[in-house]
Amino acid sequence: MMRTTKCVLMVALAVAACAAFAQDAQYQPTWESVESRPLPGWYDHDKFGIFIHWGLYSVPSWGPKGRYSEWYWHDMQDKNGETWKFHVENYGEDFKYPDFAPQFRAEMFNPAHWAEIFERSGAKYVVLTSKHHEGFCLWPNAESWKWNSVDAGPGRDLCGELTDAVKARGLKMGFYFSLYEWFNPIYRSDPERYVEQHMLPQLKDLVLRYEPDIVWPDGEWDHPDTLWRSAEFLAWLYNESPVRDRVVVNDRWGKNCRSKHGGFYTTEYGHVGWGQDLGDRHKWEECRGIGKSFGYNRNEEIDDYMTPRDLIRMLISICNGGGNLLLDIGPTADGRIPVIMEQRLLAMGDWLREHGEAIYGTGPSPFPNLPWGRCTTAPGKLYLHVFDWPRDVLDVPGLKNDVTKAYLLTSPDVSLTVTRTGERSVSVDLPEHMPNEDATVVVLEIAGAPDVDMTIHAAGDGTLTMPAAQAQVIGETARYEAEKDAIGFWTEPGDSVSWHVTVDRPGKYDVALTYACSNGSGGTPVEIRVGEAVVAATVKETGTWSDFITETAGTAEVASAGAVVVTVSPKGKPAEGVMNLRAVTLRPTQ
Repeated sequence: MMRTTKCVLMVALAVAACAAFAQDAQYQPTWESVESRPLPGWYDHDKFGIFIHWGLYSVPSWGPKGRYSEWYWHDMQDKNGETWKFHVENYGEDFKYPDFAPQFRAEMFNPAHWAEIFERSGAKYVVLTSKHHEGFCLWPNAESWKWNSVDAGPGRDLCGELTDAVKARGLKMGFYFSLYEWFNPIYRSDPERYVEQHMLPQLKDLVLRYEPDIVWPDGEWDHPDTLWRSAEFLAWLYNESPVRDRVVVNDRWGKNCRSKHGGFYTTEYGHVGWGQDLGDRHKWEECRGIGKSFGYNRNEEIDDYMTPRDLIRMLISICNGGGNLLLDIGPTADGRIPVIMEQRLLAMGDWLREHGEAIYGTGPSPFPNLPWGRCTTAPGKLYLHVFDWPRDVLDVPGLKNDVTKAYLLTSPDVSLTVTRTGERSVSVDLPEHMPNEDATVVVLEIAGAPDVDMTIHAAGDGTLTMPAAQAQVIGETARYEAEKDAIGFWTEPGDSVSWHVTVDRPGKYDVALTYACSNGSGGTPVEIRVGEAVVAATVKETGTWSDFITETAGTAEVASAGAVVVTVSPKGKPAEGVMNLRAVTLRPTQ
């Protein structure tokens, strides 16, 4: 009772303070105005956060393979679906979703232990799901009377307890908040009244009570931002709220907003960053679970979880592309972080303790692609994250800067020999064995800002050869595979690879692909774009993924000499994979 009284008093005081702020309002309730506010610098610096999905769905903690378990109530509505079948078999047809509330007890929830694990993981911020689409809140508020963690289930203010513990560890705290609620009768009958009387009061209460560093909305896709009154809320947040100077927000403010409006842009289970478009520098964040669900899913097996190496390399790759990683855990209904998730977080922390300098506060890579790994930057430094250890020499293509010093990040007093191998490349002599098999960081201290040119120039006869190792890879799956010297793991039709080339003379060029495609996986249509010219081809089966052939796909005409972008894109869903692409060649026809 004392804590509740204290919270009410704090909210009242905060409201009074906010009234005083209003007279100094800087931002108007328009996107142009609220987006003129700079993103607070701490967010780009910190790079790595923990996402937490925890609610009534944590009681059944089940979903079909590849499905988010937190959508359990929603998926129950399909009487022909797997979730309904599971529910009936285990709880009975008459057991309603709200009946899970008494079973969500959180009796083993130890917020201090959670915060300790987060700190040891190397994460710098935490985002808790305060309310998912089911509408059940993890804090007490008037709008969710009897449908929150104080009035039902644990009888505890879970948001408040975790906030206190996280901030005590020096980490930043934020909240996920679902704008809509699946089965709220007001929302279903009158969305505008729902926003006015339910959603906005809840969201402001959350901000005023706990003063979060991050506000992370979701569930925006039913309506445009105007119905959610998003710009209006953000103007209040940036002008009047007690966190106006430090809070950051995402882009999920209306069905028209993702990657267009808000704060940082979000991807979800996108695993982007392997070759993030260097021309797109808007701050972004990838969110995903260690497994294939945000909420804990008992239906997942060990192979559904990313390995520590996978997670470390994903974090590096995202930083390579200028993003942040928000990595999700799904606690159990009794309040424990599953042991496998703890282990994965602690493994990431072990790596970050030695290599954090190459992550926190760094900038994105100046290289469109590197055949052996990724790169992050700091003033006067390139951090080369090596995934595939060469036998003796690390080739760094495209680098024009003078290198003043090279060393392993973990051995700064031992200099490595650097040799310039051309105007636009250097090589670094490496130890025989890879010191850290997850990722070893080689530091190059350079003169000036990074100056990289990976443009491919024609040979004496005008032929242009574009190797996989120098491709820029854009997408969710495709990436360079050093073992095969090819772009592999190419399973999504939206992924593409491209090269920047300089054509010495205009004219017609035969376009050839060097690739491999396993039997049973052929037939994917692809488009090879050479500047404005387009060549269509169909990938053939070659035997195995290691049986490479070179095949002329067609002829492209280049109208004028100079810079040209060559891009290969699938135009259909592949059976198992598009191909393992080793090279594209342009050869003058005469």
